[in-house]
Amino acid sequence: MSSEIIRAGRTGPLIRAKGIGKRYLGYAKPHHRLLQMLGRKTYAKEFWALRDFDLEVWPGETIGIIGKNGSGKSTLLQMICGLIEPTIGEIEVNARVAGLLELGAGFNPEFTGLENVYLKAGLLGMGRTQVDAKLDSILAFAEIGDFVHQPVKTYSSGMFVRLAFAVAVAVEPDVLVVDEALAVGDAYFQRKCHRRIQELQEAGSTLLLVTHSTDAVERMCSRGVVINAGSKVYDGPVRGAISDYLQLIFGSHVAEPAGKAAIKVLGETADDAVTELLASGNADVLSQRSGYNRDEIRVGNGKAMLADFHVVGQSGVPMLFPGQPVEFLVKYVFKSPLGRVIFGMLIRTPEGELVYSTNTFLERAEAFHHEEGDVVVVRWKFNAHLIPKQYLMTFGISQFDEFGQETIAIDRRADVMVLAVLGDTGAAQGVANLQAKCEIETMVGAGGKG
Repeated sequence: MSSEIIRAGRTGPLIRAKGIGKRYLGYAKPHHRLLQMLGRKTYAKEFWALRDFDLEVWPGETIGIIGKNGSGKSTLLQMICGLIEPTIGEIEVNARVAGLLELGAGFNPEFTGLENVYLKAGLLGMGRTQVDAKLDSILAFAEIGDFVHQPVKTYSSGMFVRLAFAVAVAVEPDVLVVDEALAVGDAYFQRKCHRRIQELQEAGSTLLLVTHSTDAVERMCSRGVVINAGSKVYDGPVRGAISDYLQLIFGSHVAEPAGKAAIKVLGETADDAVTELLASGNADVLSQRSGYNRDEIRVGNGKAMLADFHVVGQSGVPMLFPGQPVEFLVKYVFKSPLGRVIFGMLIRTPEGELVYSTNTFLERAEAFHHEEGDVVVVRWKFNAHLIPKQYLMTFGISQFDEFGQETIAIDRRADVMVLAVLGDTGAAQGVANLQAKCEIETMVGAGGKG
């Protein structure tokens, strides 16, 4: 079906997958494959990368597909793009689909970049005359210069992606499929790609995005799909998809708050508030504090608990003015002895844009050890040079693994508090107020007057 027909008002899904699955056969030794072909014995072991999977993709949707490594995300996209056939089930694609999957897909490494432009565009349904008309814009977007005349086997990964993306978006696809490819390249290129994706979305294109960035999914997508072990475990609003994905990654063994415990209004000075937090018991009362967001996402193994929160000097209310010094107090209760501990904080916009993130290991270059029953108050102090609006705050405690490479979530409460920055935005836009000062100096020309 042509792009013109789809954009003219198609009411059905562009992609419909019903009960699809992909099976691979593995052999312990190479000669076992031959022996099985001879019918001597069954040596193959089945592995289903995807099984009994249903999906409908409708015009104009932007769908974030998330899941752990090896869950089957890339297999799904390869079937949508027609690179592999399903072992079982049916998949119907009624759209022009352009895919950015593994690097070099659709490229011949022996061909030059220019030759591969025509090859890739041809595979996506463009004729040579159409490519000729768009060639200048493709090469301008890719920005690889004279390397376009060199074999692509000599390209860096960034050059690969630049050229592949430039071709993919030039065909103005009905469905653009992106599998982590935009993680390659510098910030300038990534920003340019995101801007081009926004233009395609505004023009009615559909986007399937595979990424490990929950911020990108929340910012860009209208729907989320979570895949685990080859099966679809969630399909719906983005917020729910992120929650399910984080629980798959970090676990969800943190106990719910126990009823409405009596909470005390804490002191207005930092020292008084810290003393009172340390002595106020071990109950989880954070959900009763001003500014609590009931739509928080909470994950972790529960070996320690984020139990309370206080804003110094604001009667505990997370409400302040641009540039105001602020101090957040975050209380943790340890249920088990833990080493290699780090505490973190994060601020972002309601749209999912990261504003600021740090942790105690980055700030102090050390991890901590605490015993069962310990109560810890972490003090975060900074000047809130933020544009007036509402922000979402995340706090949490994690633990380095024994190799110091990966972090294990102990109690991570994402978007747990709403921070309101009050006042007039004035002349500044964005999220941060850098308080820039502008000076203008003029040199009068030779023919001018002082």
